[in-house]
Amino acid sequence: MFCTKCGAPVSASGRFCSSCGEAVNPDTGATLSGDEASLEGATIAPSSPAPRKTPPPPYSLRTPRTPSSSNPISSSDPIGGGRFTPGQIIAERYRVVALAGRGGMGEVYRAEDLTLGQVVALKFLPKILSQDAAALTRFHAEVRTARQVSHPNVCRVFDIGEADRTLFLTMEYVDGEDLASVVRRIGRLSPDKATEIARQICAGLAAAHERGVIHRDLKPANVMLDGAGKIRLTDFGLAGIAASIKGAEVRAGTPAYMAPEQLAGRDVSTKSDLYSLGLILYEILTGKRAFEASTLPELMKLREQATITNPSTLVRDLDPLIERVIFRCLENDPDKRPASALQVAAALPGGDPLAAALAAGETPSPEMVAAAGETEGLQPRLAVSLLAPIVLGLIALLFVSDHNKLQPHAPG
Repeated sequence: MFCTKCGAPVSASGRFCSSCGEAVNPDTGATLSGDEASLEGATIAPSSPAPRKTPPPPYSLRTPRTPSSSNPISSSDPIGGGRFTPGQIIAERYRVVALAGRGGMGEVYRAEDLTLGQVVALKFLPKILSQDAAALTRFHAEVRTARQVSHPNVCRVFDIGEADRTLFLTMEYVDGEDLASVVRRIGRLSPDKATEIARQICAGLAAAHERGVIHRDLKPANVMLDGAGKIRLTDFGLAGIAASIKGAEVRAGTPAYMAPEQLAGRDVSTKSDLYSLGLILYEILTGKRAFEASTLPELMKLREQATITNPSTLVRDLDPLIERVIFRCLENDPDKRPASALQVAAALPGGDPLAAALAAGETPSPEMVAAAGETEGLQPRLAVSLLAPIVLGLIALLFVSDHNKLQPHAPG
């Protein structure tokens, strides 16, 4: 079955669409076929707060009602109709403040942790999860891995709880607005702001990838901008959990932001996240999606043809470096994409010229390699990751050259 609003596949037992958050008919579910289904709404966060009555100014969000902490309270207007009511105690530890949102896998509540005295998000998951041993095992594995990721640009996952025979995640609650809402509200971001955001996304991705965590559903709706202007990536690992709940025939993630290999049902890698990053950067810069499609087959065809309007034709005086980074991230072949999120960050304007050359698929000059070691602020880990392939290549060339010199030559 498919969602009647966005066309994404939904399970027969699901209450909400995992792509757009649309409620599914409890009796019949969604009925559109894949060819008829629209992809509109794929950027709407399933677990995003409801629109505010008074939109905040660009990049500036309201101050939390409590002193600054790692889990600020959201001042978003509450959503009505949740299964839990404000003031209700969950698992003898969490006091519900308000229903913050509804997503494809369930409801999200803002709550107070009575033990630690801080505000958290409680993300409830479908009851079917606790009834499927294989899915439950994968769920615990995903959460264990996600908990290892600790970075200022990643929304922390704290623990697993259970209430009313339903599992829930306790997570860091971010007071802010997701990028999908920002783009809808103001159209597009300035190149400088978009570059700043891209750098922070890269930092969060690099931290996750270092721990072996692939997002698999990176999209504007899963990128939060908090009140201090800091980016937080949310829902790490949940795409895999959703797939295990719905069945192997349902691809994990949101089609509009999937890498080609993910859309085709092939194995994903960290470079699949980099493809999604390229789509996000394109969208926040131009205010448009790189691939405008109304159906899944149309989207797949556009991906195969790689038909993309150059960002520079939509944004005047766009730095060519940004455009090069976007197109490298959007290579259909994962091997042609940048090697890492750190390489993408360094290739952006104001970054390292050596990384920019590598991210563009070019061979850096010896002068550029030498200058890289003198670049102020170049992180040692990044320098090693960028220089190692070049050094190894030079060693190989010297070895081949010496080997050829030692070969006997036939007399003239």
